[in-house]
Amino acid sequence: MKKSIVTLVALFTVLVANAQQSDTLRFMNSYRQFVTYVTAQPTFNKHLADSLIARQDTLARQYRKVKPLLNNQQVEEYNKLKGRYTKKMIAYRGDRVGEGLEATGDSIASAAERVGSAVGGFFKGLFNK
Repeated sequence: MKKSIVTLVALFTVLVANAQQSDTLRFMNSYRQFVTYVTAQPTFNKHLADSLIARQDTLARQYRKVKPLLNNQQVEEYNKLKGRYTKKMIAYRGDRVGEGLEATGDSIASAAERVGSAVGGFFKGLFNK
């Protein structure tokens, strides 16, 4: 009786350990594939970027669950992959900010031209016959 209980406990422990290990491997493979996909994209549109950000959020929640089960090498790899993802998203966001600033600069320049023309016309009308 005692042997069968000890055997069942040992079997359960092995199964739990294997399940945890497969969860970590599944997570790492999923994150690797995600980052590979993100970094392979030459450019993003807003819809794609939004879906990638949502996927990253989901993976970050999964990471917090499996982090205690990861070994040091897996944590290091995760952080490298996260850095590659972050670099790509910063480039995307930087491009969008640059485009926004360029559009803002254009609109300010055209508004300044209009204001300049209005003020100039006012003074010409004021001082000319």
